[in-house]
Amino acid sequence: MFEHNDRGDDFRKNESVVSTQCTSYESSDESDDSFIDEEVIPLKIQAIRKIEFALADIQEQIERDDKTLILRTSHDKSKFSLRYSPRMKKKLDRDLHCLHQIYDLLENDKKSTKRELFYEHKLIYEVQRNLDSSITSICELLNQSRAMLNVFACGRGIIRGAITFLVKDVGVIDARIQDVLITDALIYADIVSEAEFVLVVEKDTIFQKLKDEDFQKMFPRGILVTSKGYPDIATRNVLKMFGERKNFPIYGLFDADPHGIEIYLTYKYGATKETAEGRGAFVPSIQWIGLFPTDFKNFFIDKSQQLPLIRSDYVKIENLIPRSIQLGEISVTRELDYMIQNPLKFELESINMCGPEYMGRYLIAPRVKKVEKKIMDPIEEVEAEQGSLDSQLSFDANTSDEDLDDCYADSDTERMMDDLIDNDSD
Repeated sequence: MFEHNDRGDDFRKNESVVSTQCTSYESSDESDDSFIDEEVIPLKIQAIRKIEFALADIQEQIERDDKTLILRTSHDKSKFSLRYSPRMKKKLDRDLHCLHQIYDLLENDKKSTKRELFYEHKLIYEVQRNLDSSITSICELLNQSRAMLNVFACGRGIIRGAITFLVKDVGVIDARIQDVLITDALIYADIVSEAEFVLVVEKDTIFQKLKDEDFQKMFPRGILVTSKGYPDIATRNVLKMFGERKNFPIYGLFDADPHGIEIYLTYKYGATKETAEGRGAFVPSIQWIGLFPTDFKNFFIDKSQQLPLIRSDYVKIENLIPRSIQLGEISVTRELDYMIQNPLKFELESINMCGPEYMGRYLIAPRVKKVEKKIMDPIEEVEAEQGSLDSQLSFDANTSDEDLDDCYADSDTERMMDDLIDNDSD
């Protein structure tokens, strides 16, 4: 019924993917639904026992010749299960191979990257995204983050600045003299740094522009980071480590549009619909220093850099305002409200039009110093929040359909978001 696609073997035969790679998954007293006490048993042991139960259970289903197979971690208490119809034999094959690989990593206390796991069974997975999909499914099945399952990934992010990493089995990686690709391995590296702050910029174009304008000379004790758009899990985890282990102040610089604000909130609080794979991957200490929609009146920005809000922007704002209120992000709520009253947006690149090194000297430097010294006035903040809620989130009655037409070219951020396959994209 469920055939091994590449070898042509039936799953019920001796060379079944369930039975050939591990033969010790038979039901036992420990396989009862009550065997996992999550208050006492370490997460690693929990995951191992769940995998053993899942593999033993699905092997019994195959032997019974069940029409639909269910991958689960208990009979009664599974919060998440995977179902496979006869047409999903390839997906089942991939998920079982991936489950065996993760079991081997946990059992032998080894770590591996997604890429290494892919090449172990390249014929089975065919393309990297198939393995990525299996890992995401298994993280949900086991209710564990990817890092807890000893699986790591190379993110899209890069680091440059006053920090050096000593990575096991790799050696010294000096971000002062080269761009460093962000990987989960950096979380466990020894760090040498006298940095005074970390600056996260939304896009690679701004990262490269700041480098070209001698960011390292202007801020010799600064660290520059980008995730090239929507933040991947590896970048968020590394930034979180910077804040927790090194107490680096972390600042964020994003486009003055709904996507830029959403990206800021994702860095700080994680994705709105975070999967188990990315659980805990957020940077609570990050502080937003711009670009604010209200900055249009603070800088000499040419009006040609203004972009009108389009329908999708209004939809995103409608979703962001309740979230910002719930999270207590008063400044975010205020900026979103301003954007409604003044239906325009602009990108970080517009600041570069003001002159060479303008962003570093007149946007970044003053605000990094200001945030370090800033003491919030609670009364002033409450008043600002009340003022921001006075307006209604609605289209202006005088706004024509032409003004709301989606034919306008959107920002680089939106194009990057449209190209994003999934939340992690490692």
